[in-house]
Amino acid sequence: MKRQLWIAVAMLAAAAMGATPERAAAQYAVEVISYDDGHAPAAGYTNPAVALGSPERFTGEGVFPSVVSPFSPPFLPSELVSIGEGGQLTLRLSHYAIPQAGAPEIGLFSNVGLIDVAFPDGMAGSPAATFGFEAASVEVSENGIDWVVADFIDFNLPTNGFTDLSDPFSPTPGSVPSDFQQPFVAALSDFDGLKYTDPLGPDILELLAGSGGGNWIDISATGLSQVGYVRVAVPVDLDPIDSHLELDAVSISHAALGPATVPEPAAITLIGWALVGAAAVRRRSVRRAE
Repeated sequence: MKRQLWIAVAMLAAAAMGATPERAAAQYAVEVISYDDGHAPAAGYTNPAVALGSPERFTGEGVFPSVVSPFSPPFLPSELVSIGEGGQLTLRLSHYAIPQAGAPEIGLFSNVGLIDVAFPDGMAGSPAATFGFEAASVEVSENGIDWVVADFIDFNLPTNGFTDLSDPFSPTPGSVPSDFQQPFVAALSDFDGLKYTDPLGPDILELLAGSGGGNWIDISATGLSQVGYVRVAVPVDLDPIDSHLELDAVSISHAALGPATVPEPAAITLIGWALVGAAAVRRRSVRRAE
């Protein structure tokens, strides 16, 4: 009887873990757990499912087609979800992110862009300035229930889709994609005065060094052994201008990508109840034996 019970529990757990196929690639967010658009999000940008999967590499189809670059961020409603003041977006990752010593593990990509002071050549000012900038709290969780604040960050670092282009507004994609799993550890000030490409000296593509950019957070100080869920929350401030953040995607670094997939919340609940039931039967069996 006990053997049959444990077989049933194992079958239930396996069924729960595989109940719904994943809906995005392995290193990104695959499910929206909750979304509160908050106060005054950007109109038309309230579909949270667009934050699933990979960051955008090409934007503006049918309007102003362009590669995604530090000077040309994604801008379509099908590419970004807006979080207004007091709002939040909670996402489930495909795999657990494992803390790594000395390197950030989770990247967050938005629609921030560098102001081009030599348009359309692609040159950052000195100091570099951005548009689409916003600050938000980033919380992480192992189980989707217990949360830890990982960081409060300025979303001020841009995205880059390809590494083989000289035109930051190219109307056609490049052939060498950037790496959205390679952490970008530079600061906004590192862009000061740099051109997108410059044969005479350091440029933005050299600064990115193959990375797709974005803002990255370090989860090693959270005390968690692994992270399966990420929540981005925009605070309410006293500024009369309404704040909102447009999020594109969330990524896990190569080094931090754990081997285990993150089960859906329903699967966790089913497994929990199955184990509770198994424990109850075991207790009754022990009492009878006594």
